[in-house]
Amino acid sequence: HQGVEHFTVVADFGPEPSEADPGLLLITHLDTVPPGPTELWTKTDQNPFQPTVDGDRLYGLGSADAKVDFVCKCAALETVMQKRLVRPIRLIGSFAEEIGMVGARWIADNHLARGFHYTLISEPSELTAIRAHKGYGVYEARSPLQVAGHASLTTRHELDGESAHSSTPHLGVNAIEAALERLGGDSHAGFTDIFGGDAVNQVPSRCTLDLARETQSGFGTEIFSAEALLSFYLAWRSLLEELSEAKDAAFDPAHTVGNLGKIRVDGTQALISFDLRPIPGVRLEDVIEPLTECAEIACLRTNPPLHTPENSPLLTAVKEAQTRIGIGERVGTKATCTEAGVISAAGLECLVLGPGLSVGNVHKPNEHTRIPELELARQLYVEVLSELCVEEL
Repeated sequence: HQGVEHFTVVADFGPEPSEADPGLLLITHLDTVPPGPTELWTKTDQNPFQPTVDGDRLYGLGSADAKVDFVCKCAALETVMQKRLVRPIRLIGSFAEEIGMVGARWIADNHLARGFHYTLISEPSELTAIRAHKGYGVYEARSPLQVAGHASLTTRHELDGESAHSSTPHLGVNAIEAALERLGGDSHAGFTDIFGGDAVNQVPSRCTLDLARETQSGFGTEIFSAEALLSFYLAWRSLLEELSEAKDAAFDPAHTVGNLGKIRVDGTQALISFDLRPIPGVRLEDVIEPLTECAEIACLRTNPPLHTPENSPLLTAVKEAQTRIGIGERVGTKATCTEAGVISAAGLECLVLGPGLSVGNVHKPNEHTRIPELELARQLYVEVLSELCVEEL
């Protein structure tokens, strides 16, 4: 995909998939967002790729989102395989979820979902069955920059924020926005560079801004006027304020949210990557219209929402399984967009389910999962698989 080799893990159990007696898909994405500044991973000795146990918590990149869930499913299958499977089960470890559900689209396009009807999609939900989530749109804004002269002296400003998942931007501090605030509030002749952010779906924790104090003609680094960039930022802030007015209490946050995820200078343009997560009834093509007055906006991808009915047989099976393992019925919605929207659009019945805390935990340093919840996840999967795919002897 775009010059990078990816891998899909696929394992089949039970009878052959068929339209007559459709089976169950178990999908977990195995990619993660970039770790960001490694020095912020204080619980893993500044190594986000080192699984680290501290008390009842497992720390490390992917511990909640969502690598470890794959292990829970494998452990559940080990138990279920001792019984007689009457419906097929397909375990899939998907790729490139974090860059546009690419793996889920590949699964659908290559018919890996054919012969299946039910799907459990992994995301950290604290074992709550997520039956609905918001849609998603990723955009790139190109803002033309006016050359205001050349720099004789520049000052570099490192703006720090706090990372969070872009579905809950209020839980983080956006370093790009902090840099734009500095650009609008400082006394300067313009800027020579701005860059920050690792992933569009992550609130950026760092942004660098090079400001010029004075200009000189003829040579040196080009200085750009701040006007165009600040016009876009003003329109962005106005858009977010307007979007916050329409609410749907089924979701948290209850309104459409957006995040400035990445920024850089490309020639005489500023490139800004941002995302939007609309509540039902909000049309993204209408939402971005005000931004087109100050930048060229390109839609890079959109992902569909999820809406599984409350009377779904899959949801009934999960609720009964939750009760049997002693955690009680847990059903909810999710502010993020997941692979479930893509697989659901292919005609399958989907729920999002997995161990781990999502809000305020994933897409940031010291991501973790409570170890007892991993055992509960294994038990829950055993119960669901037994209900839907096993014939008791």
